[in-house]
Amino acid sequence: MGRESISVIIPVLNEAAALPELMQRTEATLQCHSRPYEIIIVDDGSQDETPAVLRALAAEYPYLHVVRFRRNYGKAAALSVGFARATGEFLITLDGDLQDAPEEIPRLLERLINKSDVVCGWKKERQDPWTRILGSRLFNAGTRLLTGLKLHDMNCGLKGYRRQVVQELRLYGEMHRFTPVIARQRGFTISEIPVQHFPRRYGRSRYGWSRPLSGLFDLITLLMLGRYTYKPLHFFGLFGLGCELVGFLITLNLGLNWLQGYWIGNRPLFLVGIFFLLTGIQFIVFGLLAELFIYSSTRGEDYGIAEVIENVPHSSETAVVRQIR
Repeated sequence: MGRESISVIIPVLNEAAALPELMQRTEATLQCHSRPYEIIIVDDGSQDETPAVLRALAAEYPYLHVVRFRRNYGKAAALSVGFARATGEFLITLDGDLQDAPEEIPRLLERLINKSDVVCGWKKERQDPWTRILGSRLFNAGTRLLTGLKLHDMNCGLKGYRRQVVQELRLYGEMHRFTPVIARQRGFTISEIPVQHFPRRYGRSRYGWSRPLSGLFDLITLLMLGRYTYKPLHFFGLFGLGCELVGFLITLNLGLNWLQGYWIGNRPLFLVGIFFLLTGIQFIVFGLLAELFIYSSTRGEDYGIAEVIENVPHSSETAVVRQIR
């Protein structure tokens, strides 16, 4: 397909009952655009009738492409495979449970075309149990606080991306929740629009209280990778200097006591001070070793390049500008 085409990527897991209506509404929405389109459904190891339903739908809809996993790998894996197989310039992700309306796709496309590299849906009037709403709000508030990205709904499945964004995303584990954060770390522009949200009519939710906890661990990993990948000494050195400061204050206090005639060799606090001093040195050495590794292995192709201006020798044109967007 051409560069102005649309790819809709839908990860599903045990959504057999919702798929026929989902496909009908998604294709009807896409047919309203003059751009060519494709729909990619990634089955993340469903155990219900989803595979049979997808085979029937693939025979009915010529622009539907289906990828099935042998087992459940997670939403991040499903999105990664969908991104890799997509050929469109504009990529839309959509959950398969019909809680997010396919009819919102044109609004996402309009924002992508006119303004943003990434546009996120915001379930402003969320139709979920209060426990899930509370967990989501706590998760989003913590993410805003730690990342500085002011989005109301980080985890909404309805999102739009320009092609270059997904080419630079590396998703694994549960990192699909943080694609806006990853994209902003790469220098892309992020925006948000309110979208409709509906109660679940088919299947059952797989949300549990373990998700906020795993999300916290993933967020810590993301912050570490995003902020300190190329400056690990800033991370390890912060802990190292903190330990050195604590150890210095403890040993300074004990040293003053020793000068006043007190015996400090048998005091547990003496060992604690030595422990902090040695631990601080170890953190700093780890940081220096990591800096040496980064220095020897860094390659420029990992940087986000938005534009290249090249002088062309022996040409009437003074320069050639290549937009990478």
